[in-house]
Amino acid sequence: MKKTIRTLIFIISLTLIFGQFGQNIVQYDKFDWEYIQSAHFDIYFTGNGAGHATFVAKEAESAFDNISKRMGWSLNERVSIIIYNSHNDFQQTNVLDTYMYEGIGGVTELYKNRVVVPYDGSHREFKHVIHHELVHAFINENIYGGNLQNLISSRIKFMIPGWMNEGLAEYLSDGWSTNSDMWMRDLAINGGDLPDIYRLNGYLSYRGGQSVWRFIAQKWGEESFS
Repeated sequence: MKKTIRTLIFIISLTLIFGQFGQNIVQYDKFDWEYIQSAHFDIYFTGNGAGHATFVAKEAESAFDNISKRMGWSLNERVSIIIYNSHNDFQQTNVLDTYMYEGIGGVTELYKNRVVVPYDGSHREFKHVIHHELVHAFINENIYGGNLQNLISSRIKFMIPGWMNEGLAEYLSDGWSTNSDMWMRDLAINGGDLPDIYRLNGYLSYRGGQSVWRFIAQKWGEESFS
């Protein structure tokens, strides 16, 4: 157990030290934050983001009901959701010590189990990201204890594989989409042999993982998820 904890701390330390090599987070705007509260969430917004915050509050509670019902889980602690009004603003975040490249639609950090999302102009995609990231928030609390300190001090000796984590977040937020079906069919037909589950990394962890959870749901039912 002590060896596992030392290894985890070492990996986290390396990430914090070297994760930003060659890429700085430039903060050139001043953000004046406000917040609203829903039953289970604290939603932070800035500038003209009040409308986004209201939308997030509604969708976050919808996601809470959906995940709780299908997983049989709940949240013991309130979760903070931090909204940026654009991806450019999102790239200035200091919530995480990681540069937010184009294509990153949102993140859920384990340190305090906070969700950080930008609004990129599409309410449909915004909704999807909110539901996706809140699956991670549920996993963080129910599997890892809700924050990094609890993870390190607990008896947990494993990290959930990417395909399992990202695939479940995709499945619970989107079911089985036309896009995912098309992507996996193209991979099966034109991509050669499908990779083994343990090799579902990167973008494959999303689409491939989602297809694995779809298979599980069809064969054993969603009650097997938890």
